[in-house]
Amino acid sequence: MDRASNHLIAELEEPLGTRTRLLLRRAWALVRAAWGDVEVDADLVIRRRASGAEVLRTAADVGDAHVLLDTVRRDLETKTVDEFAREWRVLD
Repeated sequence: MDRASNHLIAELEEPLGTRTRLLLRRAWALVRAAWGDVEVDADLVIRRRASGAEVLRTAADVGDAHVLLDTVRRDLETKTVDEFAREWRVLD
C-alpha cells in the first residue's frame, strides 16, 4: 500500500489572515486564557511533501489541536492518498 504519508505532511501553523483578523483571534485567545482555556490558536495545514504546496488549511479549533494533529498523522500513516482525501475532503 502506498501510504498517504509518503506524499503528504501535516503540521500546525500560525493562522493566516488580515492584521485585524489575527488581532481578533489573539484577543479572543487571551479572553479564553483568562477563563482557564489554554487552547492552541493554530491552523492544521496539510502540504505535499514534494512541492510544499498547501492542499488543506483549516482552523484547529475542535478541541486540543495536538490531538487533531496526531489523528491526522495517524490517518496519513494508515490510509492511501485517495482514502485520506475522501475522509478529510481534501480537494485539489
